[in-house]
Amino acid sequence: MAETLALAHPLALPPERQGPDSDAVTLSAMPPLVLLDLRCRDKAALDAFLKKPLGLASPPVAQAVSNARGTLFRLGPDWWQLRCNDRKTADRLLKAGAAGPVGVTDISDSCLAIGVAGPRAREVLAKAATLDLHPDAFPAGTAARTLFGRVTVIVSRLDKGEPPTFDVTISRSNARFLWRWLADAAREYGYTTVPYSGGA
Repeated sequence: MAETLALAHPLALPPERQGPDSDAVTLSAMPPLVLLDLRCRDKAALDAFLKKPLGLASPPVAQAVSNARGTLFRLGPDWWQLRCNDRKTADRLLKAGAAGPVGVTDISDSCLAIGVAGPRAREVLAKAATLDLHPDAFPAGTAARTLFGRVTVIVSRLDKGEPPTFDVTISRSNARFLWRWLADAAREYGYTTVPYSGGA
């Protein structure tokens, strides 16, 4: 019988509080993602594909939409990523995608997300991300791919709150590197880390 290999979460680390103001930036390791990569040349077909299971329709490129069932990021004209809030919905979409116009790939095990929040969150991210993170240029509902150093990430902002909360999605293999980089970048302001404390 085949056995499933349990992946240790790379951000299951000791918490830290450092710098002059430990509330200036908070880094939070999010739980493992249920993440689908969607490819489709016909936006109307994608909207029809998602309507019943999720009640979501495609946003414009570089934007995201959310509801209680999940979050849909549009990364290009025919490229989306869907963060599902439950495994059952993801499995249903994977099955439907096998015979339909939407290509669906499960990339849950390959990516993780880090929350970056606080009064100095923008300054920390701006040290490497090639994005204008000012609220006028990067309002709530924005999601964009960018290079963080030489690593590709997706930076999103899903709520309107201030101080802002950003969500950075990165490949699992680079998650610890990004975590340490963000902590180092935040050191001059002060930071608190909230590592992952659940199961794999």
